[in-house]
Amino acid sequence: MRHVLLTSGVLLFASAAAAITPYAPQPTLGQLVQIRAAVAPFEDVNAALAAGYGKFMDCMSGRQGAQGVHYTNAALIGDPRLDPLRPEALMYEPRADGSLRLVGVEYIVFQKAWHDAGHKAAPTLLGREFSLNTTLLPQPFYALHLWAWQHNPLELFANWNPLVTCPAAATATHDHSAR
Repeated sequence: MRHVLLTSGVLLFASAAAAITPYAPQPTLGQLVQIRAAVAPFEDVNAALAAGYGKFMDCMSGRQGAQGVHYTNAALIGDPRLDPLRPEALMYEPRADGSLRLVGVEYIVFQKAWHDAGHKAAPTLLGREFSLNTTLLPQPFYALHLWAWQHNPLELFANWNPLVTCPAAATATHDHSAR
C-alpha cells in the first residue's frame, strides 16, 4: 500500500515497507526538470567522455536489480561540494546493439573529505540522506542514486533498479545491499 501527501508543494510518500521513515521528502518536479536539463547532454556517452567522465566499471547488478555501467568524473568526486546539477557519476544501461542509455545519476562524496570540510552528519541532497558504502572502494564514501531517466518501482532514490538489466558479458555482480 502506498500513501501520497502533498504539503506546501513538496511531495511526500510512504509505503508499507518504509516503516522506519513513513514519509520521505521527494524532490519537486521543478528540481527534477532542472537536473534532467543539466544532464541531458550526457544522454550521449561521447558528450560525457568529453566532459571528463570515464567508465568506472562494468555493468553492476545484484539481487535487487542493476545500476548499469557507471561513468564517473574524478574531479567532481575529489571535491566535497555537492551540486545536484553536476552529478559525480552517470549510470547507463547497456543495450542489445552495444549502445548505452542514460538511466540515472549518482552523487558521491568521500566520507573523510566530507567530514574534513566541517560537516558533522552524512550529506543530504533533494531531501534524502546519502548511504555510506565501505566495501566498493578502498576508502568509505557516501552515495545517493537518482533514477531520473528510468522509472524505479522500488523508489526514485533506491540503490538498485529491477527494471535495469546488464547483459551477461558486461556484468559485474555485486552484493552490496548498502550501495
